[in-house]
Amino acid sequence: MKKELSRKVAVLVIGSVTIDRIIENGKTSVRMGGVAVYGGLTFRRLGVETAVVTNIAETDRGLLDILAAEGLSVHAGKSHHTTHFVNRAQGDRREQLMPEAADPITAAQVRPLFAEARHVHAGPLHPGDIEPQAMALLAESKRLVSLDVQGYLRRAEEGRIVPDLSAGLEGALRAAHIIKADEGELTLMLDHYRLSLPGFLQRFRIDEAVITRGSRGASVWTRTGEGYHFGAEAVRRPVSTVGAGDVFFAAYLAAHVYRELDIDLAATFAAGVAAKQVSGKHITPALLNLPSESVGADGRKRSAPPSSRRR
Repeated sequence: MKKELSRKVAVLVIGSVTIDRIIENGKTSVRMGGVAVYGGLTFRRLGVETAVVTNIAETDRGLLDILAAEGLSVHAGKSHHTTHFVNRAQGDRREQLMPEAADPITAAQVRPLFAEARHVHAGPLHPGDIEPQAMALLAESKRLVSLDVQGYLRRAEEGRIVPDLSAGLEGALRAAHIIKADEGELTLMLDHYRLSLPGFLQRFRIDEAVITRGSRGASVWTRTGEGYHFGAEAVRRPVSTVGAGDVFFAAYLAAHVYRELDIDLAATFAAGVAAKQVSGKHITPALLNLPSESVGADGRKRSAPPSSRRR
């Protein structure tokens, strides 16, 4: 599937579109996910012209209609599989399985789209999600690069996702200007490199680090040594925390980079959008939900999902 670019694209989002089996607070659902979905839709809904580069199995390509219907330009390569996750969540606690993964997104897929974009937003979900040559291409480019580091700080061990530091992390960090990590991911990186956070940002010439802390809010640190802390906006009736971090990061970038708001105002705005996500009012679960019978308890697909989606 390829929707031709009809207007100048501001941000190019790179990462897998996933099929997720979500077991959260005693309820089970099957839903589209991934940074390409939550980040891409958030950018677009906040007025940023957005394109997505992803890989997906032929039988699942109809799922991308929801992105195109929201005004995203979708560039989807062929893959033997679609990335599948099983997410078990209780509040801020998470456990993940990855029974299947899509083929890596390549430099050849990304290179032709550079001329159209001001900014590249990379959201790998595991170390093999984006090939190293593609990340090297980002490092050589003159584009602003934002990066969610999560994919480089995990590995699949018999299908179960466990913390680990991948060989591709250093190259990805050298490509990035703004990164996002949660507290555990940040600690893993700082311990590995034996650096303080200011030293880490200086070493890799990262301008800003956005650190998410779930229900305890977030912080932003700059290479110049400034730190900003923000509480999470209270949600009276939480529906799902899945995707909230991706939404927060995209909303922060939309406000800070595109609306040119100061860090504190941008983060406060992003906290509000993330709270809407948790309450089910930003990207609604109904928009992304798939038939539960299409994915088994192990996250593997039982039958092909529908080729078109209702909004």
